[in-house]
Amino acid sequence: MIVRTEAPEPSELQAEPPTQCERVGEPMPDIAGFGVLLGLSVQAFISLVLACWVFFLTKLGRLDIQHEEGTAEHASEKKRLGFVSEILMVGNDLQMITGVALIITVLSDSNTVDLYHLHLVYDTVSFVGISNAAALVCWTFMGAKSPKSRYRIWQPAHWTPRFRVSYMFAVLFLVLTIILELRLNQWSLTAEEPGFCYVTTGTSVPGASHPAADKTYVAVTSIWLLLSMFGALFCSTRFRRPLLIISGLQFPVHLYMMIRLRIENQPFLEGEESENRWDFGQTTATLLLGLALGQLVHQGVQYFRFERGLKKYGPEFALKHQEEEINGGTPTLIEQGIRLAVDAKRHASSSRVDREGFAEQQEEGHELMRTSEHEG
Repeated sequence: MIVRTEAPEPSELQAEPPTQCERVGEPMPDIAGFGVLLGLSVQAFISLVLACWVFFLTKLGRLDIQHEEGTAEHASEKKRLGFVSEILMVGNDLQMITGVALIITVLSDSNTVDLYHLHLVYDTVSFVGISNAAALVCWTFMGAKSPKSRYRIWQPAHWTPRFRVSYMFAVLFLVLTIILELRLNQWSLTAEEPGFCYVTTGTSVPGASHPAADKTYVAVTSIWLLLSMFGALFCSTRFRRPLLIISGLQFPVHLYMMIRLRIENQPFLEGEESENRWDFGQTTATLLLGLALGQLVHQGVQYFRFERGLKKYGPEFALKHQEEEINGGTPTLIEQGIRLAVDAKRHASSSRVDREGFAEQQEEGHELMRTSEHEG
């Protein structure tokens, strides 16, 4: 007896689970646009280059203060140290503010931001921590060499405004890391809603388990970054070389992950909006980068003019340069604009006073004429 079995309908067949994420999420140009990524990564690269430059200057003894206070040589050494310190921190404060603002923006909407953008922001703000650690390593070393550090001040050395911003960034970065780790636990390639996975091609080895590989990457790199930052904040200056190397090695890691993540996931974003569309976030980040570059060029020109003056006129040039600064020096474009605004306001006030005085005189004249007519 032959028993016939009916073939299962196509709908009854179990569909094979997807091997790659297909629903990444929607475009978010305000946090993942070219302007934001370019602004933070380029500023981090500039900070690393400047930190390496300062490190080699210290190794060559160019930043040592060897002469007694009050001498022309001491003035030139102190002035050089000030120039290099200003150049070193070019753009660092603006970048820290931008990084803090970006983290706060993502944290305020962390429940709706998809995993791809959360991971991309993590790699992007890591540039801020890298550049801050590299800059603080050399900045702290130069602060120890500065004559002002010999005197006791009311404010603790590790509680200055620049240090407090670094502490705030470290705390916010830790919160972002924890949220990303928790969100990675929700990883799903078959979720009905988008945003629970991202394309991992090129960011992990073939056959890697997800989200285990992603959680390991986030844990290792976050500990790496936080140790670098706190080492730059609290460690002795004799550890500046290994700290600088440890900070610098993180840059290519996050740069590769940022570029690769964006390239691989762009085709899978849903919605009509393009992530390359320029909006307020991208424009602001690019303008801040332009300000940092302009400030770097300005400070660099001033420094090289100072060094050229020292070679031409000797250490006495530093004393002359110091007198010019006390007398006001050459005003910047912002200072010139403020002065023009103040002068215009003062001129408008004086004109208004003159007009009011003239009107009062006319009124008094009319009253005298009416009084004389009445008496007549």
